[in-house]
Amino acid sequence: MSENKTNYMDFLNTEQRKAIESTYGSTLVLAGAGSGKTRVLTYKILHLLIKKLATPAQILAVTFTNKASMEMKNRISDMLNFPIDRMWLGTFHSLSLKILRSHYKLCGLKSNFVIIDTEDQLKLIKKICERENINTKDFSAKYYATVIDSYKNKNIFYNDLEKNHFNKKNDNVKKIYKLYQEELLRLNCVDFGDLIVFCLKIFKSSKEILEKYQKLFKFILVDEYQDINLIQQKWLEYLYEGHKNICCVGDDDQSIYSWRGANVSILLNFEKNFLNSKIFRLEQNYRSTQNILEGASKLIDKNKGRFGKKLWSQNEKGEKISVKGFWETREESAFVTDKIEELIRKQTPLNEISILFRVSAHTRSFEERLIAIGLPYKIVGGLRFYERKEIKDIIAYLRLVNNLSDNLAFERIINVPKRGIGNTTINKINLTARKNNLPMFEASKIFIQSSQSKVGQEISNFIQKVMHWKKIKDKFNHIELTQSIIEDSKYIEYLKQEEKSSKNPETSNRIDNINEFIQSLKDFDNLEGFLDHVSLVMENITNSSVDSISLMTMHSAKGLEFDNIFLAGWEEGVFPSLRSIEDLGKQGLEEERRLAYVALTRARKKIYITYVNQNRYSFTTRDFNTPSRFINELPRDIIEINDSSFINEEDFLEEFVELENISENYISPGRKRLLSSQKKKDIEWEINQDLEFQEHFNNGDKVFHKKFGYGKVVSFDREMAEVDFKKFSIKKVFVKFLNLVN
Repeated sequence: MSENKTNYMDFLNTEQRKAIESTYGSTLVLAGAGSGKTRVLTYKILHLLIKKLATPAQILAVTFTNKASMEMKNRISDMLNFPIDRMWLGTFHSLSLKILRSHYKLCGLKSNFVIIDTEDQLKLIKKICERENINTKDFSAKYYATVIDSYKNKNIFYNDLEKNHFNKKNDNVKKIYKLYQEELLRLNCVDFGDLIVFCLKIFKSSKEILEKYQKLFKFILVDEYQDINLIQQKWLEYLYEGHKNICCVGDDDQSIYSWRGANVSILLNFEKNFLNSKIFRLEQNYRSTQNILEGASKLIDKNKGRFGKKLWSQNEKGEKISVKGFWETREESAFVTDKIEELIRKQTPLNEISILFRVSAHTRSFEERLIAIGLPYKIVGGLRFYERKEIKDIIAYLRLVNNLSDNLAFERIINVPKRGIGNTTINKINLTARKNNLPMFEASKIFIQSSQSKVGQEISNFIQKVMHWKKIKDKFNHIELTQSIIEDSKYIEYLKQEEKSSKNPETSNRIDNINEFIQSLKDFDNLEGFLDHVSLVMENITNSSVDSISLMTMHSAKGLEFDNIFLAGWEEGVFPSLRSIEDLGKQGLEEERRLAYVALTRARKKIYITYVNQNRYSFTTRDFNTPSRFINELPRDIIEINDSSFINEEDFLEEFVELENISENYISPGRKRLLSSQKKKDIEWEINQDLEFQEHFNNGDKVFHKKFGYGKVVSFDREMAEVDFKKFSIKKVFVKFLNLVN
């Protein structure tokens, strides 16, 4: 039986039906994962139309993506068998644009105003900074664009910002914001953030226009309410004041986008913001097994900032959640791909398998393993590891050092990080290269002979660095060469500066990507072998199949579902993210827990959680990871835990917990918990750094370092030593990399 306008209520459970039939007043529908949220919102609109409670034009329905609004519109039209084009159905921005097109004069615009994109925004801000002599080295145009956008999302105008005598950066923001808005108006343009801001400006300045829309929209419906920000809430409150009928559908347990302005407290304060509020909980899940839901529910119960609900299902109990620990990342990726091959032998389609990560950098070892065994995959919502800009940049540096005739590599990194070398200069070098039949690197040497400018000096410095790296390549291994390139080029500082200019968590992951890249070099004997490998990987990428395994971050997985989910990298500090906890404290931890809840509830049948004991970037540290606290928060009766085969074979934990006579000063929190658990005969596999490095140095000792050569110890502190190297001055290095010279 197919759903239609006469039998649609037969397809609903009791709570869904109650939520749909509650038409007047303020309704909040707390829709748990997999509980039929989209169906409720769609049928609510259908119900209003069939019962003739409103015409299509009297319904305002807000979704978070244009795709979602189009799918909803088509579904309702099909069931009604007539078009509903007059309905106000769209995103906050598309609906605001529709209003702005009718009342543009109130905002000082002309009828043919244009919406500029991010690239044009940055160009405009750069021109303003140049004109006003504002230095963009410390704070880039991208940074100012991000700050201005964040102000607009809070409905803050430049004239609301007070002069700050102690912070010049803030004064620059106010100045740039003002000039930027004036320039947009002069050009008859708006940016994306202006759409809602100007809409509120219209409502505030014209009571007549506001009342027109308040009277028009008899019913307001909002999807993904947990993800709205302050200005969107204000927009809703203005329009709600007419008929005071609003229905918001969301899940406080799935609010995971605070970094882009989402504010879960708006949902939690629904009863304060809207009159005659009723709350309905959709707790029946149609997606996952009972064990998966039990695990997800127990985990999210730890959060305090929530309304509270418990998911249940009539689905089968299902398999337990498998938790598996490994000593290193290769062991982890091999296990996951072995399990995937088992699923394939059982005729599981590849598109029903997904691997989710907290950090996008951690896809690398899985990508390489999948390529090695010939399994097709795709990265959802992002780029494959070797396609990411920062990785391609470092590879270009390595390619140039390996082959000074590599013009493509030269062109890519001659101005990365920025050295003030523009396209005009690069074109001149290219012309010199063609005239003299030389590689661009050699042509650049000719170019600087005739250039006394600052650009010429920058190119000269670049040439000297490349020649220095060429010498390092001949004397040291490819890992040390890469570390030297990253350090000397100040590439990490460049990424940190970029991070300041964006709130997207993927931006902060770029440094993790670099660390993961260095880790990947350990699998190869030399630079040439690595570069050959990358070429083969990129060739394999271009020949990928349509039916493939999905790799993505947990943020990208929201709204998706798969039969089999692998959750990789569940280590403390990685997940929950140490950065999130340090920046946001308890709120950060609760959002990380909501992210874990989202990840768990993507699965229909089976979940594998994996973690790695050895630090993923162990080339510079002897730290060990502890499993994520979220693993410990899952109910013991619905999970099965197996630890690293390396640890089991080597009796590592056995020896580890027996060393009870070690000084208390050297016992880390992780070890204390482990010793305590051992006494209870219930070990939780939490490993931390406890081993003391045995080598000892005295001030003045002569030492040798493989990268920096000979030097003298200036100071020594257990693991680290400051050494005055003959050729590199004083550097702080790990003691384990030093050899005592007699």
